Amino acid sequence: MVRETSPETVFLLWCRLTGTDPDQVDIEEREAFWARPQVPDLVATPYSVLLDAGIAVARRGSLPLERWLNAVRTVRPNAGAQR
Repeated sequence: MVRETSPETVFLLWCRLTGTDPDQVDIEEREAFWARPQVPDLVATPYSVLLDAGIAVARRGSLPLERWLNAVRTVRPNAGAQR
């Protein structure tokens, strides 16, 4: 069984991949991020897959969660939740 990634870890990785300083993101913005419909599927994905997929699709400080999740499903089709 593969351990899930926490919502906070997904957020911090997104910050890292987009060049966003997580200390500059207030709690309301974090909660809005965690409430996005893609987050549960990203959380169900191993960190190494998130990192590989995120590096593959992040562009100039932009990483839409939809594109990240699609990349996860492309890089490792059996990783994470499938809808």
